[in-house]
Amino acid sequence: MALESLATLTMSHSDPTTRIVIADDHPVVMLGIRALLKDRGNLQVVGEASSGAELLALLAAQPCDLLITDFSMPYEDDSGDGLLLLRRLRRDHPTLPIIVLTMVHNPALIRGMLAAGVNGMVGKVAMMKELLLAIGAVMNGRMYICESMREHVSDRTTSRMQVDVAQTEAGNDPAVLSQREAEVVRLYAQGLTVTQIAEHVHRSVKTVSQQKNDAMRKLGITSNTQLFEYARAYGLL
Repeated sequence: MALESLATLTMSHSDPTTRIVIADDHPVVMLGIRALLKDRGNLQVVGEASSGAELLALLAAQPCDLLITDFSMPYEDDSGDGLLLLRRLRRDHPTLPIIVLTMVHNPALIRGMLAAGVNGMVGKVAMMKELLLAIGAVMNGRMYICESMREHVSDRTTSRMQVDVAQTEAGNDPAVLSQREAEVVRLYAQGLTVTQIAEHVHRSVKTVSQQKNDAMRKLGITSNTQLFEYARAYGLL
């Protein structure tokens, strides 16, 4: 069935109402989501959150059928660690369909989101065009990956919802980093120390330090300034 047909099926007025929680720390994005959903008779926003902590508390109190969430919201100590939040969400709500809205287009992080158990991913720049399609697909038991991200995901990933981190030859290609290395680089570029990163990702300081060093070696980077520039250039921030 075409994605357009899936979206139409989900949004039929004869269908039961889909209760949706939305989460984003940017008011303009929240406004856009509400505007997109408001005229759909069977889609109802039942809660909103602007941080990871707010979202976890909301989901504990408010039943819903679908979560649409930003990837880089403030979470523990305002770190904005999207992967950590997604893992917590999936642990606490194992059957809840989750669609992620994000500006991130880094291959390793895209695969990391899938590994964390999300059901759909939509780039914020494509939100008005693709979010309703994503809702239709996900609520019919399908995975949805927006057009701009599909090149980073294998057919096996989309069919089994499993992820293999791409292994490529060394060079300034973000896909050369493993999921965990990309995660460490992103958090380090956001200003966290190696010790703080270790606490957030629940690894030892030695392991995190090694992953940072391995990432720099693979990328041919020799300074923290270059590492920050790489993170910014390849969508890790």
